[in-house]
Amino acid sequence: MKTQDQLLRSTDRFRTSFWAKRTPRDRPPVGIAPDGCWLPVHYLRQAFTRHEVQPEDVAPEAVMTDYEFGFATRDIVSDDFMPYAAAWRAIPWLEVCCGCPALYSEGSLAPGHIAASLPDLAELPIPADNTWFATLRRETERLVATAPDDCWVSASILRGPSDVLAALRSLEHFYTDLYDDRALVAEVAARVNRLLIDALAMHFEVVPPKLGGYTHIFGYWAPGPTYVIQEDAMGMCSPVLYREVFWPENCRVVERFGDHIVFHVHSTGFDHWRDVLEIPGLAGMELTIESNGPPLLDVVPVLREILERARLILCIDHGFDRLPEVLRQIPHEGLYLVINDRFIRSEADFRDFVATNW
Repeated sequence: MKTQDQLLRSTDRFRTSFWAKRTPRDRPPVGIAPDGCWLPVHYLRQAFTRHEVQPEDVAPEAVMTDYEFGFATRDIVSDDFMPYAAAWRAIPWLEVCCGCPALYSEGSLAPGHIAASLPDLAELPIPADNTWFATLRRETERLVATAPDDCWVSASILRGPSDVLAALRSLEHFYTDLYDDRALVAEVAARVNRLLIDALAMHFEVVPPKLGGYTHIFGYWAPGPTYVIQEDAMGMCSPVLYREVFWPENCRVVERFGDHIVFHVHSTGFDHWRDVLEIPGLAGMELTIESNGPPLLDVVPVLREILERARLILCIDHGFDRLPEVLRQIPHEGLYLVINDRFIRSEADFRDFVATNW
């Protein structure tokens, strides 16, 4: 458990170095992320025996919280990764709220496709007449009521319209839909986006600020309501398609929720990043560096430009050995580092990393 003093030092670091983009007094915020937190299907307390998860299966006796899994007993406490809990992130919340089944197999949980054709997609009720949205609210309220003193309640993973449409239709059909009837895809995307906005509005209605702000599952603190938009399906598309169909919906999310909304991309597909940065009022970008994308050093010009124009959450899932070299080449104002704990395993390792780089 983190102490109040440790939490206050971190919130001050985020407030000044990240959000205000002032020169860090000691260092920019650095968070060490528990590796297992990116695979929340492993939060199950025992093996699941059916092929489809139902709303009543999402319950504390069946599923650990993020806090229980990754924060309650961790060794590293002087980093800036803010402890959180969110409604079980293995559930594809927006997808099931749109009618997709939550399909389980050992080690994975994914939405089932339900629209066999574009006309079927157009006829879907969004949200579907099921209890998943009420379950999301129930779980959020439960977490607020039971959160430990050093734990924030984050919004769960709520994927963007492109990802939800890819779930409804399958990824292959989604990509062909964009060429077959782009206008219809845009119409359904707008309906999904309204559901996303409703889900976020519900979250911030239920969740009060703590220490003057909110956190997100990437471990950062913000002085106002915050969220990280994701449109992972766009990693395989032309930026022109993103700009025409999904960019307007992302703009509506930022317009609705204010100055602390970030956009998530993977290093395996982020050609639309300059279009993303043109979203009016967007706070910045989160870029996850992965093993099958370009080497970390190759994206230094992108990192530098993002930091010159906005803020950057740099999530290191690969390339940690080159990180010190990268840090010497990019601004630190507006930067937040998230490092997988595969690379930094202890409090001593963290202190050594900080001393070496700052």
